[in-house]
Amino acid sequence: MARIDGFSCGKPGWQTLAAAVALSGAIASAAFAQQTERTADPADRTLIEVTVYNGDLAMVRETRKASLAKGQTRLALPGVSPAMQPATASVALHSNKPVTFVDQTFAFDLLTPESLLRHSVGHTVRVIRTNPATGEETVEIAKVLSARNGVILQIGDRIETGIPGRIAYDSLPPGLREKPTLFAIFESPAETTATVDLRYLTGGLTWQADYIGQLDKTGKVLSLKAVATVTNNSGADYEDASLRFVAGTINQGPPPARPMLKGMVAERAFAAAAPVPQAPVGDMHLYPIPRMTTLNDQETRQIVLFQSDHVPVTKEYRIVGNSNVYMRQAGEPLTMHAERLLKFKDDAHAGLGVPMPAGTVRVYGATEAVSDTFLGADQIGHTATGEEVTLSLGDAFDITAERRQTDFKTQGLPKNTFESSYEVKLRNADDKPVTVKLIEVLPGDWEILSESYSHKKATSRRAEWDIAVPASGQATLTYTVRVQR
Repeated sequence: MARIDGFSCGKPGWQTLAAAVALSGAIASAAFAQQTERTADPADRTLIEVTVYNGDLAMVRETRKASLAKGQTRLALPGVSPAMQPATASVALHSNKPVTFVDQTFAFDLLTPESLLRHSVGHTVRVIRTNPATGEETVEIAKVLSARNGVILQIGDRIETGIPGRIAYDSLPPGLREKPTLFAIFESPAETTATVDLRYLTGGLTWQADYIGQLDKTGKVLSLKAVATVTNNSGADYEDASLRFVAGTINQGPPPARPMLKGMVAERAFAAAAPVPQAPVGDMHLYPIPRMTTLNDQETRQIVLFQSDHVPVTKEYRIVGNSNVYMRQAGEPLTMHAERLLKFKDDAHAGLGVPMPAGTVRVYGATEAVSDTFLGADQIGHTATGEEVTLSLGDAFDITAERRQTDFKTQGLPKNTFESSYEVKLRNADDKPVTVKLIEVLPGDWEILSESYSHKKATSRRAEWDIAVPASGQATLTYTVRVQR
């Protein structure tokens, strides 16, 4: 007789009790007497494809070799993801016999000490105690009354809470499995071999794009590498899988009912790869990895998607004003630092010309004085081929603007009309000249009445000035604007 505890007892009457327990187990499994159970293990896979989407979703497709008995076969497919969405599981069988599909079941109640005790409620177990003085072991038969918030046992004519020793079980309950298992029942007229195709959606897998940019010493050329960072917290391993990433937003429908898993800290692994050819799929973009990849549970991998060593970039220094100041008298002068921008175009001229998935771009750079330093990072959205990418890397330490209101007037003007005059002093403490783009966001109907530099009306609410500021010097913009609400 198999015992989970592995303990053997030779006390009188034990054989009778063991026979009774075995008989009860046989009765409990009578429902499966007409079925033959076969297993198609992960080792029987001939194909596994994992397509990972943004936002905790993946599609898994497997092909496994299987054998069916004559009559009904309960085919076990262990090793599927515990985070599977059961409603999405699809099993198809290919055989040279006319096999009929009956039903399928997802068993995700895994074998643990807690689940083993829970499945034993109403049944008898053995409680084994060890005398600490003599080392002698004694065995008592107990009935499990409850396993909720602890354990309640009936031992003879007494009720005990807690476990007064260790518990031994004579067999595993039929509903418990070491691994999450999908069961499919088939009816076959004869013994046959078959191929099983399995497809399902699962949580616990997600990916994002990360970009590493290296700016050269001139500040005009960027070396850009795109990597896919994929994390597997699904509870399953995917060995030698055909891996694909899908970039784009997808509607997943209502939240699925599925078992929840406890989170664990992910480890990181890194994998370099040749550039990945992308292809459109629906209104999204697919990035298939051209070699087999293993994704172990609780692991993060980074895989190169594409890269270019010669991306022409332009720097821009930008200062943006506030629209709320044009209809009231301002207070003290306001000093602002210029924002540092880096711009490039996603086209073939830049060595790119591929859709760029949303992600974080981190830029590093070198100067004659410093070999390498982190310059800043920014998020980009999904970027189609041919679009411009603008990265905001932080503030420029040496480039500032002092903005001061020099006049404000409402008297003698139509109702809800305001005139404001401003002086903006741009200072450049660097030893190189720069051009600063000054942007003023203006409310309502507006008109620039006078200005010391010519502006461009970029949008209905935005005036822009491009002002050259000499090295270690300054430039001053003055303007008067009329605003009507």
